[in-house]
Amino acid sequence: MLSTLLASVAFAEPLPSRIVLGGKAVVLAADAVYLFPEARRHIVAVAKADQGLGAFLAALDPAFGAKAQIDRAAGAEAYAALGSDLVIMKSSNRKSVGPGLDAIGIPQLYLDLETPEDYFRELGLLGKVFGDEARAIELITYYRESYERVLSAVETLPTAERPKVLVLQAQSAAGGSFEVPPASWMQTLMVERAGGIAVWKDANPGSGWAKVGPEQIAAWNPDIILVISYNEKASAVAASLRSDPRFSGLFAAKSARIFGFPQDFYSWDQPDVRWILGFQWAAARIHPARFAGLDMRKEAQRFYAFCYGLDAAAFSTLVAPRFSGDF
Repeated sequence: MLSTLLASVAFAEPLPSRIVLGGKAVVLAADAVYLFPEARRHIVAVAKADQGLGAFLAALDPAFGAKAQIDRAAGAEAYAALGSDLVIMKSSNRKSVGPGLDAIGIPQLYLDLETPEDYFRELGLLGKVFGDEARAIELITYYRESYERVLSAVETLPTAERPKVLVLQAQSAAGGSFEVPPASWMQTLMVERAGGIAVWKDANPGSGWAKVGPEQIAAWNPDIILVISYNEKASAVAASLRSDPRFSGLFAAKSARIFGFPQDFYSWDQPDVRWILGFQWAAARIHPARFAGLDMRKEAQRFYAFCYGLDAAAFSTLVAPRFSGDF
């Protein structure tokens, strides 16, 4: 987990003063780091953190424009030029970047952030690194309580009461290309732990999105389809599937249960900090009667207030106008 970082996972005073958030999938790590107010003023550079719908941190942090930009594929020399005393990135970057950073003595912190359990553990780790374990406990409590509320509502359901669910990434509103996530990814965990059957799970045991065609989708014949788009409005992409004659015979189409995954700056399906919102939303779509009182817009406002300190006015101005998907 750690490389060239003190084995006790705690820095001697002062805390790192020149933190760089880099590497591929930087959004997932950067959004987690920004949950800690103390860390923000120590960040001097961030790799491009925009998936196509806008850069959340640039909108959140008034000082973001003064921070250096670094390429997500940058090597050790770029981090050295920034005077980094801590580099934070996703664990998937360790093999490509770690040896070079080790060679020049720059400490690194690698985060998995792929499952709920990773979040419970690694928010605690970040709290130690930034000297704010009290904040880490608050965050873990929020995530765990929200997560366990969903589990307690569905975990005893028999198989016969668990609908068949398909999570589908559509490449465009024209519906020309479809992909399903791997069996081990957050999207699959969300569906299963929210009380659904992930019909695609056995078809993709790999480590990345797998293409599927209309014939395979028809063979699965899911009861519910949850549609993902990372750089288009998910509501528009879902609408295109609802009107696609190739899918008109599906149970999901006949029962009007094809839904676009909610988005704001980023889609809520992925293992970003917003996964807890996506998990609650998915549960409500899979078992609407069990979550009849859940208002996801209110949950989102509570999330942004607690996690990022946005009051109602800031939420209404900054986040709410970016909502897409079928809330």
